Amino acid sequence: MRAVQFGRLAADDARTMFERKPPIRSTQEDVPELADDIDRFVIGLAERIDAIQDAELARQGDEIARLARALSDDALRLGYPGMSKSARQAVISAEDGKADSLQEAVSGLTEIAQRIRRGHRGAA
Repeated sequence: MRAVQFGRLAADDARTMFERKPPIRSTQEDVPELADDIDRFVIGLAERIDAIQDAELARQGDEIARLARALSDDALRLGYPGMSKSARQAVISAEDGKADSLQEAVSGLTEIAQRIRRGHRGAA
């Protein structure tokens, strides 16, 4: 009986761990004037996140802060407040030189970018 219960708990834990979080859509997606900007933003997300990750690996705090600050500003303007907040955290961590919190922030940005790409109507 205990083995069955343990197996069930382990399966539940694994399922929870690998569940996909829901896609993220822009709060500005109904603003026609921003449609092209949102498309370009989402299409360029992977490249921007890659640049931040590369700067993190190279321990270039100033570059991370610059890239993340620009990402935060664009994300906020285009209706992605969660991405903006996460990017701001990366800026703070980079400026403070806190490697652990920076790694966590960059990981969070990567995950949010994937969710934004899944939620975008153009499925970039």
